[in-house]
Amino acid sequence: FKFVISITTMKSSPTALVALVVASLASTHAFSMQPAALVKSTSRTAGVRSPLEMSAVDDVKVASELLGLPAREGRPIKVAIAGGGVGGLTAALCMLKKGFDVTVYEKTQAFARFGGPIQFASNALSVLKEIDETLFDRVMEKFTFTGTRACGIKDGLRSDGSFRMTNDSLDYLWNADAPADWFVKFPLKECADLFGLPYTGVIDRPDLQEILIDECKQRNPNFLQNGNPVTGYTNKKEGGVTVNLEDGTTVEADILIGSDGIWSAVRAEMYGEEIKETSADKMNRQGCTYSGYTVFAGETVIKTADYYDTGYKVYIGPQRYFVTSDVGDGRIQWYAFFALPP
Repeated sequence: FKFVISITTMKSSPTALVALVVASLASTHAFSMQPAALVKSTSRTAGVRSPLEMSAVDDVKVASELLGLPAREGRPIKVAIAGGGVGGLTAALCMLKKGFDVTVYEKTQAFARFGGPIQFASNALSVLKEIDETLFDRVMEKFTFTGTRACGIKDGLRSDGSFRMTNDSLDYLWNADAPADWFVKFPLKECADLFGLPYTGVIDRPDLQEILIDECKQRNPNFLQNGNPVTGYTNKKEGGVTVNLEDGTTVEADILIGSDGIWSAVRAEMYGEEIKETSADKMNRQGCTYSGYTVFAGETVIKTADYYDTGYKVYIGPQRYFVTSDVGDGRIQWYAFFALPP
C-alpha cells in the first residue's frame, strides 16, 4: 500500500497526530476506527464500561494486531517521518513500539535545547499514557500541574495590575475601581476527576523532546537522521513513496508522514503550494490565513500573591488580551495578543 500523511495543518497536540496516523494506518487494512478509540477508558466507576467503551477497547486491540502486519513478506512496514519535533518523535515512538521500520529526517544538525513550555491537556496526557507508561512517567517527572488550580478568563479592562486573586464577586459590574475579577473559571480539575484523566499542565519542550528521543533510541539507536530534511516526494505506481532529501539523495518507504512544521515541504508537495508563499494582501501564507492577531511572548520570574492559587489566567480587553501561566520553578510565561494588520 502507499500513502502520504501531512499533519502540519493541525492546530493540536502531538498526540492528536498519533491518533490520526494510527487511525489512517488502520484504515488501509479496510478497518475503520475513530481516533477517540485510542484512549482506553479510565473511568473510576467500579470498572463498569458502557457498550461504546467496550467496543472502543476492542477496536484498539484489533487495530494493534493489524498494525503489526508486515507491508511485504519478511519485512515490517517502512516509515519515513519528515521532522523531528514533538509530533514526529511521538509518531516515531508509537510506530517503533509496533515494530515498524522508522526513520525520522530532521533539518537541524543536532538536537539543541530550544523552545518554551508546551501545555498538555488531560485528554492529550491520557493518550501519551496509552502510548507508553514509561514515557508518561518520565513526562510527569518534569511536569508542572496547572489544572489543579484556578484557571480561566479575567476582566483585563479594569485590572489594577496587582495580579492578585479576587473573590468571586460581581462588584466590578458597577464599581469602575474594582480590580480584575473572574468572568469564568474552567473546571479542569473537576472534569479530569470525573473522567479519571491526568491533570492539565506544562512541560518544557526541550525536556519533552529529550525524553522522546531517548525512548526512541532505546528501540532503534539509528532512527534519527539529522541535517538532511525532506524536500518532497513522489508516489510510486507500484506502491510506496520515493522521498526526496535536501542533499539530492532519495529513500524508499511505504509511508511518508509530514510533521515538518507550519512551513511544511510535505504539505507544499501535497497541495501544490510554494513554501512560505504569501498573498498580495498578506492575509494568507502557504495555506495559513492570518487570524487578525499578532502575539508577543516571553518568560519572566515575578512574585505574585496568587502564584500558588492560579494555573493560567486570560485577561480580556478590547482587541487585545494577555495570558499568564505558571511554567514551573517560579517562572511565568506570558503572551500579549493585539489586533494588528498582518
